Amino acid sequence: MAVRPEKIEFENGISVKAYVRGCQYPYHWHDTLEIIQVLKGSINIDVGDHNLTLHENDIAIVNMGELHRITKTHEDNKILFIQIDGCFCSSVLPDDEYLFFYCCSAYHETEAPQKYKKLRRYTALLTSALMDNPRGEHKQNIESILVDMLDYLTYNFDFLRWGYGTTPFTEKLVNRLKQIAKYAISDLDVQLRLKELAVEVGVSLQHLSHDIKDKFGLTFLELLYYSRCAYAAKLLLSTDARIIDIAMACGFSDTKYLVKYFRQYFHTYPSAFRKVHRTDIQTLSSQVEYREYPLSHALSQRNILE
Repeated sequence: MAVRPEKIEFENGISVKAYVRGCQYPYHWHDTLEIIQVLKGSINIDVGDHNLTLHENDIAIVNMGELHRITKTHEDNKILFIQIDGCFCSSVLPDDEYLFFYCCSAYHETEAPQKYKKLRRYTALLTSALMDNPRGEHKQNIESILVDMLDYLTYNFDFLRWGYGTTPFTEKLVNRLKQIAKYAISDLDVQLRLKELAVEVGVSLQHLSHDIKDKFGLTFLELLYYSRCAYAAKLLLSTDARIIDIAMACGFSDTKYLVKYFRQYFHTYPSAFRKVHRTDIQTLSSQVEYREYPLSHALSQRNILE
């Protein structure tokens, strides 16, 4: 049944599950890290305000709590889903609350092919391990692969380190940006902390702001506004709260600012987004379509084990 948020259950003390489906799924989110790999055909996936088309062998990550949906194209699809328990991620990645993976092979695999090739190798290893009896040594092997994969993701796909590009910021700058993301609640907080950071790294505020805009495509304030709008979208879908109350809950001082930035990122008004995408549980569940396939199909596809 489709619910918002979706509750993912894990079994036998294993912090990860994998399955292969042909499917479409309406807007939802869950407290798991989800890897999506297209084995056959293609899918449309909306992640936050981004609309992507993933083709065979493409791979992408949906972050914990990130709003997303999958819709069909003209082709049949077969997709490998790997879902990792958020609590396990928290135990391995203590900064995960402020860690955001940006991973989508459709965007820049041509510039960084080895990064995605190694990630596919991890998904193959993990899938193979899950097909064995997940007890005793097999369980330890699964957790070992998970830890190694999360460590790999942390450095190679952390959004605050790489942005949308393939050249990382320095570790020092990344740590400071994470502190800003963690503690900056208001617009004024962001501006003050960016000034402090500019002094610390020995550049002008203008130079630092240009670097951030060049790397992320948005100013740091705009990144903050986007995160607020993404939270507002989830409240629009899961509550009956008034738009004005949602604006306040998301840190906007006035409804007009929520409307302004929501239109910028989601290309529609908050009320229109709610009207189109929110519905009762029965109707929502009827929008879910999927066909189950054996997990072994994930290991029989071209390029997966390269």
